[in-house]
Amino acid sequence: MKNFDVAIIGFGPVGATAANMFAKSGFNIIVVESKFDIWDIPRAVHFDGQTQRIFQSMGIMDQIDKIIDPATEVKFLDAKGKELIHLGGMNEGYQLNGYVEDVFFNQPKFEKILRDNAKKYENIDLKLGYELINLEANDGINNLKIVNSSSEESFTAKYVLGCDGADSFIRKSLKIESHDFNCDQDWVVADYLVDEKYSIEDRCRYQICDYKRPTTLLPITENHVRWEFMIKPDDDISNMENESTIRNLMEPHLWRLNPLITKESGTLLRSSKYTFHGLLAKNFKYKNCFLIGDSAHQTPPFLGQGLCQGIKDAYNLAWKINGIDKNSYSKKILDTYTIERSEVVTFAIETAIKQQNIIASQSMIKSFLRDLFLRTAAFFPKLLSFLSFSYPWNYSNGIIDNNLYPNDVNGIIIPQPNLKLRVNDLPFDQYIGDEFALLLFKCDHVFLEKINSLSNINIFNNNIFQVDENHIFNEDTEFFNWHNDKNITAVIIKPDKHVYGAITDSMKLENIEKLINKLHNDLF
Repeated sequence: MKNFDVAIIGFGPVGATAANMFAKSGFNIIVVESKFDIWDIPRAVHFDGQTQRIFQSMGIMDQIDKIIDPATEVKFLDAKGKELIHLGGMNEGYQLNGYVEDVFFNQPKFEKILRDNAKKYENIDLKLGYELINLEANDGINNLKIVNSSSEESFTAKYVLGCDGADSFIRKSLKIESHDFNCDQDWVVADYLVDEKYSIEDRCRYQICDYKRPTTLLPITENHVRWEFMIKPDDDISNMENESTIRNLMEPHLWRLNPLITKESGTLLRSSKYTFHGLLAKNFKYKNCFLIGDSAHQTPPFLGQGLCQGIKDAYNLAWKINGIDKNSYSKKILDTYTIERSEVVTFAIETAIKQQNIIASQSMIKSFLRDLFLRTAAFFPKLLSFLSFSYPWNYSNGIIDNNLYPNDVNGIIIPQPNLKLRVNDLPFDQYIGDEFALLLFKCDHVFLEKINSLSNINIFNNNIFQVDENHIFNEDTEFFNWHNDKNITAVIIKPDKHVYGAITDSMKLENIEKLINKLHNDLF
């Protein structure tokens, strides 16, 4: 019987992302997927800056960059098509993660990149056309059984990752219940390809807040357009996916793409009825088994965070398992996977529901009040913060210093500037690597030598950096604004680039040592 370090169940975009992450770290992996081929119809369409930052760490961002288009603006319209609010310049100004925060992509192209990259790793045993039929979960070694059309195989794995979607076999096997946010709505999602003879003149996103038929119009990449139409109680469900129905629903809004486009033109790639859910597993972990992506949570699509949060799940879990394997961290840190990720995903679901309530009201009275609020709020931008498509996704609990030196820096994701080095320019993350890092601001050489003599300093594996305009950065970077505004003198960065803890008073050796020792106790 074969034994693997990691078994990944599901080879969709989240499972394929996890497979690449763990393979890159040298783990012996088996991937089980019931389908042979990539489903050639797009589902997810949106990445944020943090997911692109993760792709950078995987070494595939150059490939991802070829298949994404940045968003520009979004308009909310009332039932008569009049503008309620206009959110423009969405990707202008300083980008926290070093990438624009709002981009669109074609999922099949994305999955092909992931699968092609996975083929480079000899430590991935890919089982396509197989289905998991039994899981015996343990604190040590897990036992699994898979079948295909002609055979049955059994194997063991130290860790099991359930990347098997909303109907997860893993979640059901582990008997993990989910919290229901009770925001279920039925929509028809349609993917439409505009004829090449018509250019898409307006690449703005439209949220059409018509109480008679809430609609989303979303140009994605090239000539591909995503439509979402809310299903009303009196609709004939059996006809809602018909091509003629979809074209009739599109017709009143096609002119926004190009006034010349006709209802009969273009290709309807698919039309499918979906029920948008808000669900969150009550635990993402059971023994040595973990839920990732849709198996752990389902998010209404209005924030574009469904796939993004699944990728962030994989990233969070990967560095922790890697640290246990390579650095002998205590297995107790795996309990923080649920703590950290459920907090962020809860915020994503709740924020998506707020947008859903704005977009999808089917009450004329509520719609009138909504329109009044949005028109008023247009003059007070802070009132519209929940309509943003980019958030810092910070942690307030988990592997974080909340009691020794509590401050508003701990748990945030650190900015990623482009470093102005003497030899060449590098993104910040690439320079500091994928381990814990200690950054010291305005520190002289003598102080640095004292730092290197501290107890437990080996936790950083030489990942200690002087940060000032003479070391690493040029004097104009936004990074200096960040640390000056927060009065930071020293900061510990986790492998996922979130801040573990920071010293915000004068540079005192004993304070830094206390923070390092606390980190050591949290990890070992």
